[in-house]
Amino acid sequence: MNSSARDSSATSRGRSTGGERPAEEPVLDIARVFQADVGDMLTRSLCRQIREALLEGKVVDLPGVGRFEIRDKRRYGLVNPMSGVRADLGGERAVVYRPDRKLLRDLNSSRGDV
Repeated sequence: MNSSARDSSATSRGRSTGGERPAEEPVLDIARVFQADVGDMLTRSLCRQIREALLEGKVVDLPGVGRFEIRDKRRYGLVNPMSGVRADLGGERAVVYRPDRKLLRDLNSSRGDV
């Protein structure tokens, strides 16, 4: 048996034949990156829209999630006992979140599953 016949019938170590492809992990899984980017983009867009609506004074109600609204905190004054100087505090706006009843029910009913 000559060396050319022996080489053609067996593959050398580490190499694959033309029909086989080595099992390699892709360097960049574009589908996974695209899904992550789209999810991130949707989340940022939703947060931006909620923020804009709240700044316009609207109440944001997301069915199944909850309700966001802006509340003005009450202003109050304090007097420094050492100097007698009066300072006005409070009056900030705060975002109030109230979860949807269905969400609360689902969260509380799944408490024993953990």
